[in-house]
Amino acid sequence: MGADRLDRVAELDTPLVDVGTAGALDRVEDVGHRHCAEQPTGRTGLRRDPDVQRLETARRLTVDLEVAPLHAAREIECKDDFAPGRANEARLNRGDRPGSHWVPAECDVSIRPGWFYHSKEDSQVKSAATLLDLYYSSVGRGGSFLLNLAPDHRGQIPEPDVKSLVDFRLAFDATFEVDHAQGARVIASNTRDNKFSPRNVIDGRRDTYWTTDDRITTPELTLNLSREQTFNVVRVRESLPLGQRVEAFAVDIWKNNDWQEFARGTSIGNCKLLRGKRVTTTKVRLRITQSPVCPAISEFALFAEPADK
Repeated sequence: MGADRLDRVAELDTPLVDVGTAGALDRVEDVGHRHCAEQPTGRTGLRRDPDVQRLETARRLTVDLEVAPLHAAREIECKDDFAPGRANEARLNRGDRPGSHWVPAECDVSIRPGWFYHSKEDSQVKSAATLLDLYYSSVGRGGSFLLNLAPDHRGQIPEPDVKSLVDFRLAFDATFEVDHAQGARVIASNTRDNKFSPRNVIDGRRDTYWTTDDRITTPELTLNLSREQTFNVVRVRESLPLGQRVEAFAVDIWKNNDWQEFARGTSIGNCKLLRGKRVTTTKVRLRITQSPVCPAISEFALFAEPADK
């Protein structure tokens, strides 16, 4: 693939909505049919010509990330494969490469045990911690978090639900307010040219990215932090208009004069959140371990959940 082809931004049938930022949480209705998470045991409900997959029930969001990476581009060769009641679940979980259609899943979860209000369930509202877990399992896997709220007999959101939502938002903001990768010196094992500089992964823009020469498909990128930083969440994004390219990757930290693995994953896509134990380091490395073509990484960010989490 030449630089001119890599530069070209493909048009998608559905406009992209960034669900990995605080502002997007205020736009749940807009996001709902755009980006969602997927897991192998989830039920799917699809139109014959689908643009989303619907996944219902919160408990199905806890499946291991490595079991069913979401490859968002899928070739819809036979619409009957995705008709309601006849969805090819294995194919939906696997995706197709190459693919021409982006068919994300839609995660439908209620903040209460059911979809409607019952006063006897006031003590069973999902906690802020549970909502955060669901966020990482959905948005953190390149998707959206479509949360059902049930008005009470007044036509208002009940107080227990409001408290949970407010606490969730406070914890969310406390985590993602500061990107600890900012100010780092970024070094890559290979770079296509200055336009695709490794510094693009920390510039805060979604329309820039770091990429390599065509023949380099398993490069490394290192953040030399300005000082010791403590974090437990890593966010990685691909330049999605160029397609989901990465099939496997790992993140390492520098500790005791050697690299130690922090986390690993399969697909990246629009947004991959890796959540682990708090670590303190001066260097963080992103390793692309499997990709059919040169990767195009638009963000590599570090965040810390509140210490009392």
